[in-house]
Amino acid sequence: MRFSLALAALLGAALALLAEAIAAPPVRAQDCATETPKDDIRGPEAQALYDCISDSLYKSFQGSGVKEAAEYRDWSYASTSPYLSATHGSRFVVNLINDIGKKAYLDFLDQGLKMPVGTIAAKESFTIDRTGKVKRGPLFFMEKAERGALPDTNDWKYTLILPNGKVMGVTGTETGVKVKFCHDCHAAVADTQDSMLYLPEEYRVQR
Repeated sequence: MRFSLALAALLGAALALLAEAIAAPPVRAQDCATETPKDDIRGPEAQALYDCISDSLYKSFQGSGVKEAAEYRDWSYASTSPYLSATHGSRFVVNLINDIGKKAYLDFLDQGLKMPVGTIAAKESFTIDRTGKVKRGPLFFMEKAERGALPDTNDWKYTLILPNGKVMGVTGTETGVKVKFCHDCHAAVADTQDSMLYLPEEYRVQR
């Protein structure tokens, strides 16, 4: 119970910070829309909406100057389709993992997981507004650094890129405080899963 309350408080703070950061006029994607209520969208329909916005979503991050933003689409998908994530602003997210971390991550171990240095996980996101239109969301990265490089975040570097291409924050820089909430959530499984929070089982890619 204490863990649940603490996590809820952390998520509330994270969502408030993210909402403030995206308060600027949104960058609109191509005209992708649905008549299905957001909470009822699953599997093939979620995938179809992602496919519709995919090119626009990728292009929106290319002005960020973040090298991985140009590379992540060449990585492996860890999710079978987009799914709603309460910890990412109740947005639909898609999980990707680079080759270095793929084998360890896709085992989905709940104890003893150790991710190799150089692992990078990415989450694309999008949302549905009240009129049913699809809008781009942020792009999230977490990268495993050398041991001792980032002791305050268990050697994970978090990067968040807004849908207008602006970098909101990067761990270990002067903007690191803006992505502190990423570590605060992932730290809940630092000892057992090396800070890797898994997606729901029904959306996991099976090897």
